[in-house]
Amino acid sequence: MYFDLDDILAESQKLTGNFQMEVDNLGFLMNNTNNAKITPREKLELPFWLITALTFITIYEESKGTTRNIFSVERPEYLSKLASNFYKASPLNADLSVVSHFYKIVQKWCDFIEQPELVDIVSDMLILRAGKINDLSFNISDSQSRENMEFLQTLDNHEKEILKVTSESYNDFKTWLNSK
Repeated sequence: MYFDLDDILAESQKLTGNFQMEVDNLGFLMNNTNNAKITPREKLELPFWLITALTFITIYEESKGTTRNIFSVERPEYLSKLASNFYKASPLNADLSVVSHFYKIVQKWCDFIEQPELVDIVSDMLILRAGKINDLSFNISDSQSRENMEFLQTLDNHEKEILKVTSESYNDFKTWLNSK
């Protein structure tokens, strides 16, 4: 079986959430003693893989005749409505380097919580940014300008890989043309 390192790193990204009820013997999640209680108002930073598992656990409350999730997750700031609006308005100015596996995390978040609008916004942003990355790969001398250097510093890991592959492809193409 093959595990993608980028998937593993994306799923280890910490998100914030809280239990919806008092929970005994999970104090180690908050660096307390193992038998400490966690109350509903206490915020926890947990890896994405654990949060996805916890949010699917439900309990049945017999007295109310309803089920409820035991854990709820907060939307990360970089996936907020405000951030989405910024990505839509100014995709080339978004600094994705602050979340090194941005696109993988968005993919996993949208698989976890269905958000077709966010998928569309981030897809459009990736297309525009990949176009600029492609242009910079083709014209290496243009990449030395202050504006382009600033743009290159905002790339996430996936975009850095696109830059590497397109640069190598253009260099290989030039070598091939010169050999004819």
